[in-house]
Amino acid sequence: MPVAGLVLTTLVVSGLIASYVRTPRQHGFGGIGWTGLAILCGHATLLFLDIELHPALGALAWSGYVAAVDAAVYSLRAHSLIRSAPRSFVWLAALSVFLWMPFEWYNLQLAGWYRSGLPTGPSRYVVLGWLFACIWPALLETADLLLALACREVPARGSGQAVQWRTALPVMAAGVACLVVPLLVPRLDLGEHLLPLTAIGFLFVLDPLNGMRGSISLLHDWSASGRTRVLALAAAGLLCCLACDALNSLASAGWHSIATLGAGLKLFDLPLPGYLAAAAFGPQAFAMHAFATDVLDLPRASVPSDPADDDG
Repeated sequence: MPVAGLVLTTLVVSGLIASYVRTPRQHGFGGIGWTGLAILCGHATLLFLDIELHPALGALAWSGYVAAVDAAVYSLRAHSLIRSAPRSFVWLAALSVFLWMPFEWYNLQLAGWYRSGLPTGPSRYVVLGWLFACIWPALLETADLLLALACREVPARGSGQAVQWRTALPVMAAGVACLVVPLLVPRLDLGEHLLPLTAIGFLFVLDPLNGMRGSISLLHDWSASGRTRVLALAAAGLLCCLACDALNSLASAGWHSIATLGAGLKLFDLPLPGYLAAAAFGPQAFAMHAFATDVLDLPRASVPSDPADDDG
């Protein structure tokens, strides 16, 4: 494991633990939280000891991460995504699989990464589906935890005031460009370097649409100076990317970046420019989820979580 990546990961994890310990709590961590944490730490320890593990255990480790983070939020706020809105959380995990599919398609067109070490046959798709189902829960749970650590009170949700079309249209045009331009350049020449644009393309297209419909919008949050949620989502993208990059670098089955841009600057396996895309992907994941739940009329898993969201 690269020293720089190990040092940074240790500092980040230590900082989060210290912040959690200093923050007043309303409940204990709970058995589910400790179980999830034990699964995650056990998986990381076995990988560090260079013990080959079945790829399904990686999906189990991310499930443990989600359970542990949700337990931490509940202990701080007495509500969390799973505890306050279990039905919304189940839909979040289910939608996560389908919301990730556009990026798989873009990768097929642009060749940004490839996977190795996965099982063959139906079990391959079971493992991948399980991993994909963890992406959105991990991002939103991490953002919820960061907000719980940073803010004693639940941050304001915003008024839901519609975003004006004069503001929305230029942003949406930029988003369309981010999604279309990478498809117009040669694959395995320039296209793989433009793949990170998809980390903001859907954000720029869908979030203004959400705002124009009077739904929840990060663009409205930003213009109204309610930026806490946006920053928490961006930080969640970075933290999840760091955790994924660290675990992936140790695993025998994982993904491998093809892009050479910034290849000499790495913490683990992912070039550092990829972390910039990860910071954008956190807010984008929120906007995509908000759009999908509105269009499909499904319960939304909110960030920050709130007792008012209770659907259980």
